[in-house]
Amino acid sequence: MDVLAELGKIASVFGVAFFSLWGAVPVGLALGLSPVIITITCAISYGVGAWLVLFLGEPFRRWLYQRIGHKLPADPNSRTRRLLDKYGAVGLGGIAPVTLGSQLGALLGLMINMPRGRLFVALVIGGLVWSIVFTLAFILGVAGVQAVIG
Repeated sequence: MDVLAELGKIASVFGVAFFSLWGAVPVGLALGLSPVIITITCAISYGVGAWLVLFLGEPFRRWLYQRIGHKLPADPNSRTRRLLDKYGAVGLGGIAPVTLGSQLGALLGLMINMPRGRLFVALVIGGLVWSIVFTLAFILGVAGVQAVIG
């Protein structure tokens, strides 16, 4: 086994997962990586993206607050606001991997003053769960297509 080639494949999956969990799993499968490696790489990459925004983005958050104020101009009766108030960091962590991604999910959480530590844990757990779901779905889909074709 060529270790350098495997690290290159893992780095490719990491790079794609940093921006999109949706695309990282098929890339990893196309490169021939193990589903376990794909899942772990996707979850770590997603967590790194969230960490960068949550813990290194503090100066940006302060600048943004100076520009638009400390509260987002959102209707308190809007559906989005009610859902965020009801489910908080756990809800955002669960839905961000399939909608916003780690960076935008973390930024949204910061802008509505969610605790950074709790938000980070929720985003990482959400990224791990969705990485597992995507990997299983793609593996089962490929197996189904192979069963039909061959």
